Amino acid sequence: MRLIQLALPEETVPGIERTLEREEIDYYCTPETDTRKYDTVVNFSVETPEVEPVLNQLYEAGLSGDDHGIIIDVETDLFEHVRRTRESDSKMGPNARIADAELRAEADNQIMDLHSFVQMTVLSALVATIGLILDSAAVIIGAMVIAPLLGPALSSTVGTVLDDQELFWRGIRYQFLGVAVSVGSAALFAWSLRTLSIAPPGLAVTDTAQIAERLSPDILSLILALAAGAAGVLSLATRTKSAIVGVMIAAALVPPAATSGLGIAWGYPVVATDAAILVLVNLLAVNLAGLAVFWYLGYRPPTWLGVRHGRKTVLKRSTVLLVVLLAVSVPLWVNTNSKIQGAQLEDRIETSVRDVVDQPRYAAVEVEAVQVRTDPSDITHEPDQAVVVLGVPPDAHYPQLSTVVGDAITAQTDRDIAVRVEYVHVEEHAAS
Repeated sequence: MRLIQLALPEETVPGIERTLEREEIDYYCTPETDTRKYDTVVNFSVETPEVEPVLNQLYEAGLSGDDHGIIIDVETDLFEHVRRTRESDSKMGPNARIADAELRAEADNQIMDLHSFVQMTVLSALVATIGLILDSAAVIIGAMVIAPLLGPALSSTVGTVLDDQELFWRGIRYQFLGVAVSVGSAALFAWSLRTLSIAPPGLAVTDTAQIAERLSPDILSLILALAAGAAGVLSLATRTKSAIVGVMIAAALVPPAATSGLGIAWGYPVVATDAAILVLVNLLAVNLAGLAVFWYLGYRPPTWLGVRHGRKTVLKRSTVLLVVLLAVSVPLWVNTNSKIQGAQLEDRIETSVRDVVDQPRYAAVEVEAVQVRTDPSDITHEPDQAVVVLGVPPDAHYPQLSTVVGDAITAQTDRDIAVRVEYVHVEEHAAS
């Protein structure tokens, strides 16, 4: 529910009153004696989805940008004099949203002042870097929540659909600044930890699970970013603030930026590049989804000429975003294909290993696990090692088994791949 207060000149008041009476909206007027510009203050309450339609009718009745108006969030109308519509109360639809003016204010509030933005970005990057080094998912989630990178992305899309160029360019500048600051601060911090021997000795960043997750993003990462962007837009347009935290976690802008910084600090250009690609994909996807959803919800510039110009602007910027996103997403398609081929290769390897252990002389041997590994520092992400774990009795000895397994894998897969055979002693005791 919203309380709307309009300070109006004398000649505008009759048209506003007639419109409110025609729409059966309770209102009251108070004389304004402190200024010469305004004669009357009109107050009325409406449900949130009705704010925009009512304001549009008031504009037609004489309300202009020179008048003064504010919209206040109200908890309840004590005596329920606010007009309700069944549609807005019963279901969520394109009209169940806050007004354009409220959206612009919400978007503007999403961007901190410059100093606070830089400070929060640096802190979130440091927290993410520590979480990645410690391989701690909880710490990384904390970094996602405190990161201020989502707000500028949402604000730039609002600026586009409402044809607010100042808001758009401010959001764009903050996005570029946020990515640069997060990657740079993570790289500098990680380099300091490594130089001062504070990082765990012998740390191999490519072997850390939380880092490895961000080195080979696939198409699912793109779909996740698009869904997160759409959810962020809906939460902003409906003022569902509780959903923003989940969107921050799903969009995951800071962890890959910190991973890129770690790659720079450790001297792994492939790691830095792969993680940077994920950052760009997430950011571009959030912007593209934001434009699409805001336009679907019916947000437009305030004037007819603005709507025509806004439609062209949205189409142009959406096309640019889509083209760039598709270009940046090429490695994601490659990674997806590599993962599919890796899974198929793993199945063939397991089949060849089971064919070996099914031989009578290896009757006591069991296949415990088969895994195909790739080198994260290899830009192609081609499988380069097969790890086979075999269970054998404690007193058994098979000196040629690894060679036989390796030959069988080579014959089955028709590729030269390193094979690592690990043995685990297996003992079984029958239940008494």
